[in-house]
Amino acid sequence: MRLTVKRLLPACLLTAASIAGLQHPAAAAGSAAPTLVKQQAARAAGVPTVVLTFDDGTADHLAVARMLSRRGLKGTFYVNSGRLGKRGYLSVAALRAIAKEGHEIGGHTLHHPHLPEMFDAAQQTEICDDRRALLKMGFAVRSFAYPFGALDESGKRITMGCGYNSARDINGLYRPDSCQACPVTETIPPADLAAVRATSQTRLPRTARTLREFVTRAQQESDPGVVTFVFHEIKNAPRDQYATAPKEFAAFIDWVAQQRKAKKIVVRTLGDVVGGSVSPVP
Repeated sequence: MRLTVKRLLPACLLTAASIAGLQHPAAAAGSAAPTLVKQQAARAAGVPTVVLTFDDGTADHLAVARMLSRRGLKGTFYVNSGRLGKRGYLSVAALRAIAKEGHEIGGHTLHHPHLPEMFDAAQQTEICDDRRALLKMGFAVRSFAYPFGALDESGKRITMGCGYNSARDINGLYRPDSCQACPVTETIPPADLAAVRATSQTRLPRTARTLREFVTRAQQESDPGVVTFVFHEIKNAPRDQYATAPKEFAAFIDWVAQQRKAKKIVVRTLGDVVGGSVSPVP
């Protein structure tokens, strides 16, 4: 049984000026307006919004970001700041290169723990200190993803208390094998900003065809919302249930780019779907 201790927060807030890379609230609010207009246009046109997210900050994600950029697509990359620069993971310079291309950088805790197994104070350290570190590196961090998709009410409360605008789950939307009664898309805005629902392809064939079917099903909805994909490493590793082969991934995002060009979908980062300014960490 996990014991719960009272969450402790510093009495004062960090000033915006003390955080490197923190976007000015007025500027952030201004940038949110065009996003809202595009979302409303997408809903009026009856097309779903596709969000491509990538977890863990593994070294292959620099090449992944460039693959997206060549096709005019933007993704959200969730990283563990405590792993940056370590073997197999992105360096800070590589992460900055990803952000420079217009992709979103999000938080994923310092060290990728199972949050529900931790005391509240330890959860707060993992979540808040990770976001604080990324902000100091110059990243406008607005969204979070739970490691392993493991969350509880305490973790949700702590996450939003760390200044995030949203936090992404890994489940909650339709799966052909285990969640046929689940909604096909997340609503706009998400029903629960502290647990944004996503598609899960774990233990499903990670082929371009399987991935496309999540989108085509959403295109059949009368009021399509958001289909958020969760990717990990893009590599050839058939026994790794989390990995997606580069050939299949390339075929999928080629198709996504074609659908976007044909105005049959829109593609956004999760931060842009939710909107909002970049807040300091309490």
